[in-house]
Amino acid sequence: MGKKPNRSVVLSVRLDETTLAAVDLLVDAGLAQSRSEAASQFIGIGVQASEQLIMKANALAEHVRILKQEMLDAVKSKNLDKVQHLLSVDEKLKNAKTDEGQTAVLLAAYYRATEIKELLLQQGAELNFFEAAAVGNTSRVRELASASPKLLDSYSFDGYTPLGLAAHFGNEETAAYLLQAGADINLKSRDGKLNNTPLHASIAGNHINLVRLLLEHGSDIDSPCEGELRKGFTPLHVAAHFNRIEIVKLLLEHGADPRIPNAGSTAPADYALARGNTEIADLLGSFSNP
Repeated sequence: MGKKPNRSVVLSVRLDETTLAAVDLLVDAGLAQSRSEAASQFIGIGVQASEQLIMKANALAEHVRILKQEMLDAVKSKNLDKVQHLLSVDEKLKNAKTDEGQTAVLLAAYYRATEIKELLLQQGAELNFFEAAAVGNTSRVRELASASPKLLDSYSFDGYTPLGLAAHFGNEETAAYLLQAGADINLKSRDGKLNNTPLHASIAGNHINLVRLLLEHGSDIDSPCEGELRKGFTPLHVAAHFNRIEIVKLLLEHGADPRIPNAGSTAPADYALARGNTEIADLLGSFSNP
């Protein structure tokens, strides 16, 4: 008779925290495809070899960590050449992210690093729902929302809504889809600093077409921000803050109330004047005192 082939047996094993950390380390370093495979490697090669494997995995994991940090730093500094070089070293860096969950693509959007954002997208960077909303990938937004409608009124890891992200970054098609799909037009972010509506976000981003779109869909034109940075700011306050006179005119045409004070008891006209935005101050003053 021939030699019996090796049999594989599935075992259920309870791991302590130290062993589980070692298993995850192998997976993170790319030395195993799953926890099961990593655990199998440890069992197969024994304690002594496992110690050597852990050392190797630690070195590889540290190397990966350094490369990821270099990628994120390059995005923040808008260093396109460095990003291109890092992607040539390891194409998986297109999906690099911080410990909090902020990806290279989202950083590129936040830092207005447009060329880098486009490069990462061309390289096939994976997009979650919020990243897709931030970069205006409507097809991806539609795909994920269709599979899980509850995403429409959910929050990103840093407290922003998908509609708020689309509005802030000027993604009109994506915002229009989110509204059509039923996203709450007045749902405020919960980032802590702003806690604002998509209307506030579109004004901050200086996207007048999106301001118009949101107003036409019934956005609360006098809703106040609730975060610490601009507490009590109505959309008029935000427009005055950024000196957006055309947006101020649009808000007034749609019935915005220029007499509502912010949390500091300052009306939009007085706030604009304090910031030196005299043209807006005069315009708001004429509406406040007809």
